Amino acid sequence: MPFPTVGQPMPRAADAYATEDKWRRWILAAPGHGEDWARVFAVGRNDSVRVWKAIAAAVPDGPVSVVRDRGPYGVVCGVEVTLTINDRTAPVATAWHYLDEDAAPRLVTAYPST
Repeated sequence: MPFPTVGQPMPRAADAYATEDKWRRWILAAPGHGEDWARVFAVGRNDSVRVWKAIAAAVPDGPVSVVRDRGPYGVVCGVEVTLTINDRTAPVATAWHYLDEDAAPRLVTAYPST
């Protein structure tokens, strides 16, 4: 399986995953993007499952917008998606890490990009 290519769907998007640590400590947390998620979608730290389901459903259709080679640490790619959560719709930037060409994409971060 190849690494991501700009303009193409993210490889292995159906196998994408996110770690609980990322949600609790960064994506929905105050030190990270928590305030943005609360303001745009009215979600908080306890809404990680709902937010993840929205991201996982949207990302297979989104084209990769950027790819950054991290040498021996794989690649990171960005995919912009549009999410609807709590009857609110907004664009969301997502970043994904591939450790190697056979790896499933791991969510690095996600935040409303309005």
